[in-house]
Amino acid sequence: MVALDLTGQQFGELKVIARDGNIGNHAAWLCQCSCGNQTTVPSNKLKSGAIVSCGHLKRDVNHTGLRRGYQDKKKNGVATFLLDSKRKVRSDSSTGVTGVKVVKYRDGSIHYAADMTVKGKRHRIGTFSTIEEAAQARRAAVDALLNDLNN
Repeated sequence: MVALDLTGQQFGELKVIARDGNIGNHAAWLCQCSCGNQTTVPSNKLKSGAIVSCGHLKRDVNHTGLRRGYQDKKKNGVATFLLDSKRKVRSDSSTGVTGVKVVKYRDGSIHYAADMTVKGKRHRIGTFSTIEEAAQARRAAVDALLNDLNN
């Protein structure tokens, strides 16, 4: 089977320069990235859109901590939409409340710790006897932060 010639085609940030052998059962293509780097990518990854750059886009996402488009939604550098109490709770949440987790002490007692992450830094709000107290304290801390950002 002859591979389809992808030379000159653009896939995301990658422009195909030349055929470069095979990777597994797929034709490999030498590509020039918009940032100047060159990389070899299998044809199936190019055509499916699984790879769209030399890796710099993923590095940029990891560096900012947020996907593209989120930067515009930030207020004074804070991703306020991530603090919204109406957001879906993570499926691995031990309490069912965002920003509240179970803390078990050596004496067997169970408490609930509230925290929030702002600009990549975790802020401890406190430890409480009930989930409701911890959730209320977190809501108050988020509200205070939002009020400060709006003023």
